[in-house]
Amino acid sequence: MSLTLADRVTLARLGIAPLIVAAYIWLPMQWSLCFWVAGWLCALAEYTDLMDGRIARRRGEVSDFGKLADPFCDVFYRIAVFCAFLLPAGGVGWPVALEHDPVMHVFAAAYETTAYADVRQLVFVTGFDAHGQPLLGAGLVPWLPVLLMVLREIVAGALRAMTATRGLVLAARTSGKVKAWIQGFTLITLMAFPACWWTRWQWQLDYAFWLSWLCAVISVGSILEYIWVNRGLLAQLALRTRIPDTRA
Repeated sequence: MSLTLADRVTLARLGIAPLIVAAYIWLPMQWSLCFWVAGWLCALAEYTDLMDGRIARRRGEVSDFGKLADPFCDVFYRIAVFCAFLLPAGGVGWPVALEHDPVMHVFAAAYETTAYADVRQLVFVTGFDAHGQPLLGAGLVPWLPVLLMVLREIVAGALRAMTATRGLVLAARTSGKVKAWIQGFTLITLMAFPACWWTRWQWQLDYAFWLSWLCAVISVGSILEYIWVNRGLLAQLALRTRIPDTRA
């Protein structure tokens, strides 16, 4: 099978996703490099999602492969990045203090720290200071909304696979597109704020917390609507097909 230009644009997200994960985790925090690179790569991935359908329609290259590959690549890219955001950016993350310590010095610059009791994200030991005391860093997003988004995509994928075995097609819903837009907006802005402010503040964690939950709520709502609207087709899956008795 020869891949069309639209197919290549779609599949590009499979290559961009691991680059975003690597940039966010392994590029240095200095100069907000991990945020700048990951943010621009997120923007590039979202641009491919915008353009692949337009290219396919303009060039008359709409295909069954593209219809299947597009949602798969979307889920692979967005869920991979959300999972990476559970970890501390640049291996350092947002500074966390066991007690209310107003500032700590990282890369010779003062950053606001968040008290451990106030952090709703996962907290990691990212290193040790000169006195052997652990340095704590928080991930960017909380784990529960990410888990809900992962489970939503597992359910959606399972439903598509089950209906495909019967030759049925589940109708796409606008709520699914809204879910994708909100998730894309979230991924880009979560990187843009620390990049453009050149530092990390607690309000960025608060923003990430609430926007991640918004993504999770919309994701769960979209799959519930998906199931309700397609309940007739899904009901057909429960019908048993009688196998003729071929015994003599």
